[in-house]
Parts: sequence; structure tokens; C-alpha cells
Amino acid sequence: MTEHVKDDDADVIVVGAGPSGATTAYYLAQAGLNVLLLEKARFPRDKVCGDGLTPRAVKTLIGMGVDTGPGSGWLQNKGLRVIGAGMRLELPWPELDSYPGYGLVRTRASLDETLARRAQAAGAKLLEGVTVTGPVLDDAGRIVGVTADTHDSERARGVSTSYRARVIVAADGNSSRLSVAMGLHKRDDRPLGVAVRTYYTSPRHDDDYLESWLDLWDGDR
Repeated sequence: MTEHVKDDDADVIVVGAGPSGATTAYYLAQAGLNVLLLEKARFPRDKVCGDGLTPRAVKTLIGMGVDTGPGSGWLQNKGLRVIGAGMRLELPWPELDSYPGYGLVRTRASLDETLARRAQAAGAKLLEGVTVTGPVLDDAGRIVGVTADTHDSERARGVSTSYRARVIVAADGNSSRLSVAMGLHKRDDRPLGVAVRTYYTSPRHDDDYLESWLDLWDGDR
């Protein structure tokens, strides 16, 4: 395996082009920085959970210039329906001047690519099919870049590359290989929630409420 080490490739490297990484890259590029956004998969690609967006998230989308209006592929809802512990609550989204009065639903494959393309449009350089394998450290132990394996049809397979920048942002998911490599670990003293999502064909696909089931039952368990 060969390695190609270059001088500084960007002001900021963002590892992971999910919603957080793509949004970070968008705003940094908007501010005039040279941003390199690295994504291990190729779009469109799916992720588990995150298809339902609250008004706070909707505000972020609108701020990034994403069209959320009728005919844009987003499904709007007016509140949250919570089902759990034998209770059923319908909670309309609050009417606030600072946030839209509706939530949204869209598949993750479409949502994530939409945000990644917005980052590109803002000037971020997006590389797909690039798996970050670890940090590049200077003599003081400070992270100054990342090593990555490329598995993109446009590049030779089995090539390891180093990318360098003044700032590295780890947005590579809940397991965050890069964060672990830098000595950061999950906080076991904090609550943990696990979400399960699948897609169904249903006449309720455009329900006015985003429905969240807090209990998952298998018979009486």
C-alpha cells in the first residue's frame, strides 16, 4: 500500500458527511474557509434513524437554502404524537416567532445527500468513497491531519492518502473512529437511547403528526 503525503490540503477537514458534518462544512465554506469534506460511502447512502425533523431542524434547513415547500419531496407535520407506557399524547409544535410551525419527514438517503450537496454548493470540496483510518499528529501530539483509504472508482484501489489541515472536525458518527484514536471515549454515565426505524407503505404516510413509539413490544415483553 502506497502513501501520498501532501502539504496542507485545507483550512478545515470535516470527517463524515452526515447531517452534522455537511452542515458544519456548509457554514465554514460560507465563511470563506477552504473546507475538505470526507465521506466513506457514496451518495445516495442510507443511515438508521433521523428521518423525522423538528422545527428547530427545519430552521437549519431553511437557513442553508434547502427548499422545504410543497412539491419539494418533504412531508410536513404539525406536531409530535408520543405513544408509550400506556399513554397517547398529541403535542402540536409550539408557535414561536423564531422557528417554523411545522416539522418534516424525509428518508435519510435523500436528506443526507441534500445537505452534502448544499455544502458542495457553498464551496466545500466533497470526497466520497474515502475512509478515514486515523489521525496525523505533529511532534507535540496535536492532530494536524488524517490518514485515509480510498475506495473510489476514480482512484486506484488500495491507496492510502494523508490529508492535512489546521483544524480537524470529527463528525464520523456515534462510534467515531477518529475521536477514539485521539483518546476520547463514550460517556458511560449518561443516558443512552436506541432508535429503530424501517419503511412501510401506508395510507398514513402523510399523517399530520410525527409518531414516536417509546416502547418496543414483542408479545408481552
